[in-house]
Amino acid sequence: MADYSDIIDELKAVSDAFTSVNYFKYNKVSDINGSLQDKAYPLILVKSSPNTSRGDVNNLGLPTNKKYTFDIFCYNIYNAKVQKTKSLQDAQAEVDLYIDQYIAKFFERNIDASRGFFVVDREQINGFLAHDVHNDKLVAAKYSISIGLNSSCDQGTFVF
Repeated sequence: MADYSDIIDELKAVSDAFTSVNYFKYNKVSDINGSLQDKAYPLILVKSSPNTSRGDVNNLGLPTNKKYTFDIFCYNIYNAKVQKTKSLQDAQAEVDLYIDQYIAKFFERNIDASRGFFVVDREQINGFLAHDVHNDKLVAAKYSISIGLNSSCDQGTFVF
């Protein structure tokens, strides 16, 4: 049965296979302003603090499934050098295309839940486009997607 790390591994596998993306990071968004300054762009960042909700519970009160809502970002360079040759709307359109292609491939690879998790509400995902990111050096696109995971939670061991 799949677990949380399998979801992250699959998000990374899709990014690694995508020729338009040069880097994948699973971390907090503030990492863009820190250690990611020197990384290859465009990059995919999956925010490492997804919202979660427990689904149905069994007779022991343990969840039988969970839903994780991930914020997925695509960043690309839009510094002064790029601004001389590419308009803001063209730069935003580019990251918008990349994130659409990335999400579409992730959905395609996981539509049958054969990896042990499944996309929830794939027709209704929300996001935004941004600029002025990291002191006006990056453009970004973001989507929030929800992924369901059947839970293999057991009772655990308690000593009173």
